[in-house]
Amino acid sequence: MTAKIIDGKAVSQEIKEEVKVLTEKLNREHGITPGLAFILVGDNPASQVYVKNKAKACESLGFYSLTEKMPEDTSEEKVLAKIDEFNQDDRIHGILVQMPLPKQISEYGIIEAIHPSKDVDGLHPFNIGLFSAAKAWDEIMEKRLLLPCTPYGMMVLLEKYGIEVTGKRAVVVGRSNLGGKPTAMLLLSKNATVTIAHSRTANLAAVCREADILVAVIGKPLFIKKEFIKPGAAVLDVGINRTDGGLVGDVDFEAAKEVAGWITPVPGGVGAMTISMLMKNTYMAAEKTVTEASSKSQIPSSKQEANLKHKNDKPFDLEERAMLFAQSVIGFLKVLPNTTANAEISRQLIRSSGAVGANYIEANDCLGKKDFVMRLKIARKEAKESRYWLRLLECSKTEDAARTELVEESTELLKILSAMIQKAQ
Repeated sequence: MTAKIIDGKAVSQEIKEEVKVLTEKLNREHGITPGLAFILVGDNPASQVYVKNKAKACESLGFYSLTEKMPEDTSEEKVLAKIDEFNQDDRIHGILVQMPLPKQISEYGIIEAIHPSKDVDGLHPFNIGLFSAAKAWDEIMEKRLLLPCTPYGMMVLLEKYGIEVTGKRAVVVGRSNLGGKPTAMLLLSKNATVTIAHSRTANLAAVCREADILVAVIGKPLFIKKEFIKPGAAVLDVGINRTDGGLVGDVDFEAAKEVAGWITPVPGGVGAMTISMLMKNTYMAAEKTVTEASSKSQIPSSKQEANLKHKNDKPFDLEERAMLFAQSVIGFLKVLPNTTANAEISRQLIRSSGAVGANYIEANDCLGKKDFVMRLKIARKEAKESRYWLRLLECSKTEDAARTELVEESTELLKILSAMIQKAQ
């Protein structure tokens, strides 16, 4: 048998055309143009090509984009400062720092500095936590979460080609934070039975032969041989390796296509989806700003009289507790080590801790059950974010105890709000 070729280029073009139509509508109805900012540090030729291609895609879809180029010896502080500038810029809905970065810059620190709402690469720990915690793929889609672009593209290809995932055995060869791990989580969300294999897996070929869906994301050219593949399996090759013979994947394509049921080529397979999914993430990030603005405009003024029978069910001390929590956060931040990372996290923490109480007060003033529950859910989300930002802060031993107390208080607020939401629903 000869495998059916999964055409990533064709599907990628479909996604771009869909995003272009949606972008025109967003601009026409709300005056919003999705904006994507690129930060390119150094003179890596491949990185320059990647950023150029992404910028071209933005132009073709009607996005606003800009590229900030920085010298190879740029300090991490300067890159963080630029990210902070883009975090505050309302024209920018997505921020992409092109990897790899020079050795003096921490990739993890850079990823964390991007505000989660603008993390269109889907690599921020907050966003990874959101889609990892989701119960199912449908929930991920309903919440329109920002997903890592390449694994997201792979899932779209499986869907477009009607390849069943539920109940199937999937093997992901590779365990990187950028590829293998998020791919495994997304397959799991679609009810696959997932095994993560890697270079130290015993009897790797035998493990791979169990797979109905085999994903190669190990970064070794032509590593997956014909003998690794179960007849009729779907083989998705995420690898992109430059060799003297040209661009090749992690799978020995010519041999594998004689055994597999479906297979992605390199180039033209999963990799072709990456930019289109980046564009889709950027559109969704821009679209969410409309939703947020709309929800705020529909909330009644705090001066309006509440008329809900369930209002009296709310704990009388939550408003006061939320206010004291926010005040404690501000006091705590004054004694923190003064670093660029802490400065950015502190801004996010102040916003989140203050929003817990603000949204609870707005919930009190809502005149309908739907709005009441919605504002409580937003308050609960801000309590979660407060706890998250607190845990990221750099603290000395003397300050750690105070931070732990605040984390516990944020957790307690979260529990109270969750109980209120459950009762109101």
